[in-house]
Amino acid sequence: MNTRMHMAATLAALLTSTAAFAQTKEVTVWSWFVQSTMDKSIAAFEEKYPDIDVKYTYYNYSPEYITALKAAAASDSLPDVIGLQPGSLTQQYRQYLTAVNDRAATEWGADWAEQIFPVNRRQVLMGNPEGDEGYYIVPQESQVLCIWYNRKVFEQLGLSVPQTYDDLKAAAQALTDGGFIPMFQGAADGWQNENVFLMLANQFAPGLTDKAQAGEAPWTSPELVSAMQAWKGLFDDGIFQQGALGAHAYPTGAQLLAQGRVGMMALGSWWMQESKFPPPLSEFVQDMDGFDFFYLPPVPGSTQASPPVGGIDIGYGLTSNGAENEAAWTFLAELTNGVGLQQALNDLNDLPAFKGHEPQGDVSDHVKDLYARFMADLPDAENQRFAIPAIAEALDNALAGVAAGSLSAEDGLAAVQAATDKALGK
Repeated sequence: MNTRMHMAATLAALLTSTAAFAQTKEVTVWSWFVQSTMDKSIAAFEEKYPDIDVKYTYYNYSPEYITALKAAAASDSLPDVIGLQPGSLTQQYRQYLTAVNDRAATEWGADWAEQIFPVNRRQVLMGNPEGDEGYYIVPQESQVLCIWYNRKVFEQLGLSVPQTYDDLKAAAQALTDGGFIPMFQGAADGWQNENVFLMLANQFAPGLTDKAQAGEAPWTSPELVSAMQAWKGLFDDGIFQQGALGAHAYPTGAQLLAQGRVGMMALGSWWMQESKFPPPLSEFVQDMDGFDFFYLPPVPGSTQASPPVGGIDIGYGLTSNGAENEAAWTFLAELTNGVGLQQALNDLNDLPAFKGHEPQGDVSDHVKDLYARFMADLPDAENQRFAIPAIAEALDNALAGVAAGSLSAEDGLAAVQAATDKALGK
């Protein structure tokens, strides 16, 4: 090849490369979603859409992610797509988000919202101003709260799944005597305390906490007082470990549970993902062989076990910035109800938010059974989320005060009622 031909070929290659680069669209995404799983979702997406380049930034949820969102919102520099929980977190950023109703209807059909599990559908709209039917979050995954237990440890100690509160106390004592942590509670984490309280409250009156946070029923209702007293009992009766008020669910509790040093822990369906994390895995999380779950048995004053509680684990919002980037919606759609979601489900990251999906690939029979049981319970799950941050914060403070003995159940719930009245302008 002569010099002129060589230069022409080089120029043509450069122009082709430059044109390809110019045609490549970029989407920016922030979330606390597991990095390794998101990498798989992005790889599957970019294989389907080779002209779109996704840039993902992972943060620990608290305080890093919350802090980063606040700073970016203040400087009008939010990415195209942000991870969200329904209710309070979505509402904090609603002014920076774009309702996706029309985009979703074009993508999935006019009845697309009917494909979302009922509890998720309710949570998507939580906290919206009256008359605002905008969907500012698209749910990706669902969860069901439960009590996980180490079935190998239970077998070693001759224990069976607790059917009564006395069974639960006896199991906790046997675990303690055997050198295990009975039920690990990260009571320094408001979210885990809320989850357990909702399990308890829905034993006494399913759905009453939803009415209370909406101002339609008092937080000081006898049923919720009984639930708060039962919460205190879990500490007093030795079901939670000593020092629970200073403990964190993650990473401490989760690591101890995975290592087989904890008998029971209140978590949720997302715990199945432990079996997909890279080695070294303990004997307990390999194919989840060492674990199973149950719902809290009836506590004093109740006649029924805790119903399933849950809803949206994580969803994603299209920011105002992202609304100007056509590729951003394309990625969000695939992440929540397409090839990106499938990768998350294959990693057993959690349950789908949309109907009609299930994990594929290497999944043990035991995990398939766990998964099927969670999916059977999801359609009937009670709501896990709070619409207004001030109400959730007041409940967190009440739960901590009652557990520590500095507040009575009645006084703690009266403080939640006062916060609710203020938040609702009553």
